[in-house]
Amino acid sequence: MNNLSYFLDTCPDFIKEKFIYTKFNTFEKILKQNDKPSFVYIIKKGKVKIYSLAPTQVKYLERIFCEYNLFGELELFVDKPILNYVEAMEPCEVIKIPKDTFLEWIKYDSDFSLYIHVQLSTKMYHTSVNSKANVAYPLKARIIFFLWSFLDEHKLTSVHKDILVEGVGSNIRSINRIIKELVNEGLIEYNKGFITVKNMDKLVNEIFPLITIY
Repeated sequence: MNNLSYFLDTCPDFIKEKFIYTKFNTFEKILKQNDKPSFVYIIKKGKVKIYSLAPTQVKYLERIFCEYNLFGELELFVDKPILNYVEAMEPCEVIKIPKDTFLEWIKYDSDFSLYIHVQLSTKMYHTSVNSKANVAYPLKARIIFFLWSFLDEHKLTSVHKDILVEGVGSNIRSINRIIKELVNEGLIEYNKGFITVKNMDKLVNEIFPLITIY
């Protein structure tokens, strides 16, 4: 299937002329939880993280998006309040597409409409799997699952502990205890806040019943 950069290139001028190009600084909020949806956003440059904030002020990381990812469409389709915060992790350049313009684009281009539906389904599947893992599995399994899925999705070899804490939504003391266990078991290395997986096959075997549904 074509990617988002292709659809931007082939987007008709009468749609493209309504695009709004804007920039965000590191840590700046692009979307805020419970705001009214008015735009869909496409990342042209940079990286953002999507997270929810519990009443206890604990962050729950949903996803990290990079260039040519799209967000904001879920709430816009159903006209519901924004579910999550979207925060720039580095200086970002984004395209803001007004609601009416986005819906017009979908009606005009059936291939683009199919692309959006597939992306939505993928996001919902990802969220469902993560929710099941966080509810059904103990903290150690949740941490291992997050490391495996996050590093695989983003093609990385290491992740900062702050991202892990937000990804599993647990307290730092409990996570430090599990990190120490995984280091002692020879599965990971921990250095200056960064976690590196030493043996991915062994790590996956630790949670094989979980990842067979992924």
